[in-house]
Amino acid sequence: MMDVITIGWLTVDDIVLTDGTCRQAVVGGGAIYSAVGARLFADRVGIHSVCGKPYFERVAQDVSARGIDAGGIRAIKGNGLELWLLHESEVHKQQVPKLSSSSADEMDRERGPLPCSYRTAKAFHIAPQTPAGSLANVCELSNLGHRPIVTMDILSDAFIDARLYQDLAFLDRLAAFLPSESEIVRIWRPPSLEGWLRENAVGHGCHMIAKLGEKGSLLAEARTGRLSHIPALDVQVADTTGAGDAYCGGFIAGLIGGQPLAVCAAMGTVAASYVVEACGALATPRPLAADRNARVEKILSRIRTPDG
Repeated sequence: MMDVITIGWLTVDDIVLTDGTCRQAVVGGGAIYSAVGARLFADRVGIHSVCGKPYFERVAQDVSARGIDAGGIRAIKGNGLELWLLHESEVHKQQVPKLSSSSADEMDRERGPLPCSYRTAKAFHIAPQTPAGSLANVCELSNLGHRPIVTMDILSDAFIDARLYQDLAFLDRLAAFLPSESEIVRIWRPPSLEGWLRENAVGHGCHMIAKLGEKGSLLAEARTGRLSHIPALDVQVADTTGAGDAYCGGFIAGLIGGQPLAVCAAMGTVAASYVVEACGALATPRPLAADRNARVEKILSRIRTPDG
């Protein structure tokens, strides 16, 4: 049985950093970054995604070399999703599809059904994709007979029509929802971030997490609405691309291990801390368990609970 399956986009990115340098053909996308984050803590992790034919063989080999199952990655005609990632600050960036890129709809449509070997996984993370694709996955995965853990992240870039997310009924089917603060503000425009998280955690029985970039993350516990602030780790940052996705991977690895919510969030934060130390998901450091666990303990010692 697989532990975690991540479902979403695999991309090939040209990354323009704030110093003007450009790193070309970097393998990324939420499905890979979240799988890398989960793999830091979980043994059996797979990806359900598609990749353009020109990149497929290299990507499948490199993903497998990370100890992640690549059997759920399919080759499609064309180049797959190719993006310019334009960093405007340490935390603010734009994603712009290249003219040679496949479309977002093609990426979701061509992914096809889950491989049979993935259908019994303990947990699924729905990584960023089109809103229609995200919500279709929520419905399918929450109806699997063994009732796996299902979590979801989103994106709200200009090329995505995020209006489908405005009705939050889908939260009833999720164990946790993990958007960024900027996505929450753009789509739902709440007068209070804390109030919005608390209200939906209680009303939908879903853990609500707002990723705050360098400020860490803010959590509201399902049903109780209890708030906690999880600080980020101070590490040497090479590239923040994929940090939020890696957080999701570490977080869901904690959930399948039955960890308390604060520990899940600390595991997510640790996963993000390793990703930002490299450029590209597959270049993420592979820490020893002792180093990884020391980072988790450091975060746990600094968690604040605004509710007391």
